[in-house]
Order: sequence, then structure tokens, then C-alpha cells
Amino acid sequence: LGDLENLTVLHLCCNQLTGLIPPEIGNLTNLWHLELGWNQLSGEIPSEIGYLTNLTDLWLHTNQLTGEIPPEIGNLTNLYYLNLSQNQLTGEIPSSIGNLTNLTALILSNNCLGAAPSSHSNNT
Repeated sequence: LGDLENLTVLHLCCNQLTGLIPPEIGNLTNLWHLELGWNQLSGEIPSEIGYLTNLTDLWLHTNQLTGEIPPEIGNLTNLYYLNLSQNQLTGEIPSSIGNLTNLTALILSNNCLGAAPSSHSNNT
């Protein structure tokens, strides 16, 4: 999969895929749409996802992903749609999410995430 460097769309939803998202996913730097939802993927979201800077849509929902949202997700500044819902993600939402200024939809429901980072400072 990691050798398909010219791939622009990878849509594998609604299968019964199991196992980890391979770190080689980061080699697919021309991707603009990545859909892996409605599978049985497990393990952590690889930090290499941050190399996919052309992504406009990232759908990893309805899997069994664990661990924290990697801060490298903030590198995906072209994202319009991010769906990580219905997994088993933990920890705090990384402040790097604030870099995603083009987002029109951020869906993180049905996880075990902490509070969203504050977008303003306390001027007392």
C-alpha cells in the first residue's frame, strides 16, 4: 500500500479490515481523501498520518482505535472534514487541532477524550 504514491483517494470503508493502520500510510502524500471507517482497525493512529498534508477528508470513525490523537494531525491544514468518532481514543484533544483552520466538520464523539484545548489565554 505504501508504494502507491500517486494515489489520491483511498476508500476502504465498510469492510472487515482488522489490525493496525500501517505507518507506510504516510507515504501516500498525494491522498486527498482517506476513508477507513466502519472496519475493525485497532491500535493507535500512526503519527505518520501527519505527512498527508493534501488530505481534505479523513474518516477513521467506527473502528477500535486506541491511544491518543497524535499531535501530527495538526499538520493536515487542508482538512475540511475530520471524523474520529466511535473509537476508543483517550487523552486530551491535542492543541494542534487549532491549526486546522479549514475544518468545517470535526467529529470526535463516542471516545474517552479529555477537554478541548482553550483557544484564548487567561488575561488576569
